[in-house]
Amino acid sequence: MFKKISFLIYCCLAFLSFGQSSDYTLGAKISPDKLKADFSILLSSLRENHPGLYNFSSKAQFDSLATKSLVSLTDSLTEREFHVLVRKFIRVIACGHTVARPSQDWYKAVSASKNLIPIHVILQDDQLYIRKVFGEQGDELVGARVVSIDGVSVNEILLVIKSIIMRDGVGEAMVNRNIERLFQTYYMFSFGMKERYTVEVEGVDGVIVQASLKGGKASKYPARKVDESAVEMENQGAEFRILGKSKKIAVLDLSSFDSKGYKKFYRKMFSRLSEFDSIDLVLDLRGNGGGYFPNGNQLLRYLLNENFTMDFSKPQKHTKNNKYLKLNFPSMMTRFVFSTIPDRNKEDPARNYQIRYKPIKKDHFYGKVYVLTDGLTFSAGGSVASKLKNSRSAVVVGEETGGGEVGFNAVLSWRLELPNSGMIVTIPIYHVDVQPEMNDIGRGVTPDIPVQYNLEQRMGQIDLEMARILKSL
Repeated sequence: MFKKISFLIYCCLAFLSFGQSSDYTLGAKISPDKLKADFSILLSSLRENHPGLYNFSSKAQFDSLATKSLVSLTDSLTEREFHVLVRKFIRVIACGHTVARPSQDWYKAVSASKNLIPIHVILQDDQLYIRKVFGEQGDELVGARVVSIDGVSVNEILLVIKSIIMRDGVGEAMVNRNIERLFQTYYMFSFGMKERYTVEVEGVDGVIVQASLKGGKASKYPARKVDESAVEMENQGAEFRILGKSKKIAVLDLSSFDSKGYKKFYRKMFSRLSEFDSIDLVLDLRGNGGGYFPNGNQLLRYLLNENFTMDFSKPQKHTKNNKYLKLNFPSMMTRFVFSTIPDRNKEDPARNYQIRYKPIKKDHFYGKVYVLTDGLTFSAGGSVASKLKNSRSAVVVGEETGGGEVGFNAVLSWRLELPNSGMIVTIPIYHVDVQPEMNDIGRGVTPDIPVQYNLEQRMGQIDLEMARILKSL
């Protein structure tokens, strides 16, 4: 099953309830020997298992950075510092599903501390602007441009944070959107936590002022404002509406593909659409980080007019005995089922799989389709957008997707737990060929109608994508 952007759970740090070792100390140092042992386990696990290790960087580049990182481990580091080093290293793979996160003990300790930087930000033209300040402080800072935090310039802060955010290929949209959505988390990863933060800002009048802000708990980034029209039907992660007066338009807002009940929901929704002689459908995939791949493919069966396939592969090599790699039981069973699929290309050194799908005839939708995307459209979300654009001539509106248009690594993932630091790294098992006939240049699905916001529109949560579509109708 496609994994959602695994690091999105960081925004819920305050609610994590992982067990914590009674002797765990936040900020404790780990010896160089233990760090090197963990890093060596990570290296061997990646080399033996990753399905796309050299898709966007050569083996020589990977090996050079691996050696440089390993040699640099001469001093003791905290878990946070080691986590940053690992993230900077695995970013060379350019795989949004290969993600490192600190140990469960670390998360528990951080959750209890409540000393995260207390702001939400907007990233606009490579500058940070304050969207919200938490606690009874700093309301006058909202809308101001951030100049520095604790003496570190915004340019340096962005450079450091971007170096630890995973992405598919070479696109920047996913990185930029995650800077906003998870700024508290990535700032903590990069610079640690404090009881108070000195934030220097420039107001609209050009005057630069300093504010001392008290640290706080993690706060979920506010969702974009959506149309308030009555929801006709819904499923967890999905809402369906009919908009318009003289000209009707249907809107399906899918925030993920990760819930149950989608098959029944689709059946009811497309039955409703069949009542109209003519209606356009807007599929809103903004913020859709993926989920369970059959839910995405089931939707495509109502929208694609021809047979289609899901093609994926894995290296044709056997994983060496690695006691640090784990699969949960559902993933083990899914992997076993996949093993019964015949190899579709025995001349390829990789093991190739193909699942075939036919269109659903009853209440099949033949009308015009618009797809709304942004940098958080990822994994199964990006796959659906790619299929609709390339096989259905759907009109894509918005921003380049974070997920690759041509392919990405996903479906199932190993869980690697490093023994000394406790750090968790997810390693995909398969590579998905979304568009097998296309050359992968490492970009997401690019919009047919790109939409760019100015700062005022971002602050006001105006929905320009929907406004553009409604205006055209």
